[in-house]
Amino acid sequence: MVKRKKHILVADDDAIYRDIARDTLETAGFEIAIAEDGGQAIARLSSQAFDAAIIDLNMPVASGLDVISALRSGSLNATIPVIVITGHDDASAVEAAYRAGATSFLTKPLNWILFTPHVEFVLRCGDTERELREANATTAFLSDLKSQMMSALALEFQSPIKTIFGFSQLIEKEVYGPLSPPAYKDMMSDISRSAHALNAALLKVMDFGRTLTEHLQIEAEPINARDAVRDALAALSEQAGRRSITIVPNVTIGNECTVQADRALLNQALRALLDNAIRMSPRGGSVMLDASMSADGGLSVMVSDDGPPLPGGLLAEVNGARAHKKAVNHPQPSSDVSIKIAKILTEAHQGRLTLETSPSAGNIVRLAIPRARQEDRDEASAAKSDGPQSLQRISAELAQDLHLKSKLTANLRSAAFAGSREPNIQRSRS
Repeated sequence: MVKRKKHILVADDDAIYRDIARDTLETAGFEIAIAEDGGQAIARLSSQAFDAAIIDLNMPVASGLDVISALRSGSLNATIPVIVITGHDDASAVEAAYRAGATSFLTKPLNWILFTPHVEFVLRCGDTERELREANATTAFLSDLKSQMMSALALEFQSPIKTIFGFSQLIEKEVYGPLSPPAYKDMMSDISRSAHALNAALLKVMDFGRTLTEHLQIEAEPINARDAVRDALAALSEQAGRRSITIVPNVTIGNECTVQADRALLNQALRALLDNAIRMSPRGGSVMLDASMSADGGLSVMVSDDGPPLPGGLLAEVNGARAHKKAVNHPQPSSDVSIKIAKILTEAHQGRLTLETSPSAGNIVRLAIPRARQEDRDEASAAKSDGPQSLQRISAELAQDLHLKSKLTANLRSAAFAGSREPNIQRSRS
């Protein structure tokens, strides 16, 4: 298979430089198009696809900056790498070209020995960036498709589950007459509990799938920490009651304790901790919850259960590096799902979650949410110049910068809170 030649536009009003550049690059195996001024360059870039452009800053009709701006605002060649050639040995010309969309810089007189390797280097970087964009586009498409499929599956599953749950309750309450033999009533109770558990598991897996694949956008607002804990307790009271689990709270947070957090996602993280503890505790057992204000004024929560130890692999993952958002290729226990959801949501708030477990003491999960989130620094304002720099130094630094950044943006908003109920809890421990 014949490899396609890279197509490069050379725009320079200096005929000598233009011809030498064309001959040098054609000898290296590139296909070259020529523009004698900025107007011709804009016309060619608007009508013909290129793999890269080499543009002189000072040209008649339209300057190199005008050409770059037109290129970046178009659609045909908007993402190709642009090498700027200039005789200006000052930082202001470089910064202006860089802001317009230049990729790399060369100064006249050109070193023709290094000219071709520099062009090849920039082209390789351009290929890498293009592949990264395509991969990101594919990932975004698949993520959106996954979300749509999960939403459709949720509707498909919830309808029959609600039907099973509703009819089982009618039969259990003997609305149309007594059940005979009485054992059928116990069977219907089991069916009702199973339907409820299946629905809860489905919603949990959906939450986990979203947190693994989507960027969490935190809509921070001042949240009363005491109210956040009470809301989570109320939301899990029914689940605890079905398993005869007693939640014993020790909430020492005052009303003055507030944290900058996303209300829905913080509630989801706290509910995930309680959900895990309730599931791990034996029927008729107890779950302890301690909530206090941390030294920095944030929220500190400890949830413990008297169930069997959590898997060692989960312990190492939770207490190790940040939770990796990777695809899950094997079935995971419900406890794993709850803990991982809580970890991801906690870290999204710049908090920390740790896990302790032992055969004798059960499992202890500690969650810490800071009082205020440290806002991301503006990359543009952070990249300030450290004073006058030569054009050669800037060009060298740009040539060594192989880091290509990409960000996937998506929003994760949790479902509406569970209905408020009086929690199945005892009074605070002394």
